[in-house]
Amino acid sequence: MNGKAVRMASKVEPLQTARELKQHQSHFELGHFAAEEQLVSNDRRSLLGILTGLIGLGITSLLGVTLGRYSVVPALAAANVSDWVDVVRLDAIPEGKPKKQTVLVAQNAGWGRFTSEQAVWLIKKGDQVTVFSSVCPHLGCTVNESANGFGCVCHNSAWTRDGETSGGPTPRGMDRLEHKVEDGVLKVKYQSFKQGIPEKVVAS
Repeated sequence: MNGKAVRMASKVEPLQTARELKQHQSHFELGHFAAEEQLVSNDRRSLLGILTGLIGLGITSLLGVTLGRYSVVPALAAANVSDWVDVVRLDAIPEGKPKKQTVLVAQNAGWGRFTSEQAVWLIKKGDQVTVFSSVCPHLGCTVNESANGFGCVCHNSAWTRDGETSGGPTPRGMDRLEHKVEDGVLKVKYQSFKQGIPEKVVAS
């Protein structure tokens, strides 16, 4: 190789080396930039996930409190004692024979008033009227008329026509309801009572 060729080769090699170094530097910078972008993207996704979870938790908590306020709490605070309700005219009650009568009971449940149907038993002897709840004091089944008075088919509890216990597992007599007569109309204040205990206690 002559001297001129050697000089040209010596000039080309540094130029190629510089170009290669510049290309390597560019690739390194691009890779580093891409890695930083990936880290930023991951951080953004993580932050977005945390914020989404916190928002979801807040909404769930708010819904739980709201539903509890308008469903569970009012239900627990529902008034057990109803207003006076009309039952039937006094002259429509047969003498000495039990009469089952359905009444519409309005109660306050916190979010508003609702009406439910409840059955009562009526016994009239002269001017005296007795009103019994049709709910069995034992476990809450329905009390029906029987040959000797009243009975509950669920567990064979029995009562006389005066509501006194005559058999079965019932812990007490039939529950009497407060009532009055106004303008010839029998009115009753319907109440529910605790079951399975000897004492007559208003359910709360």
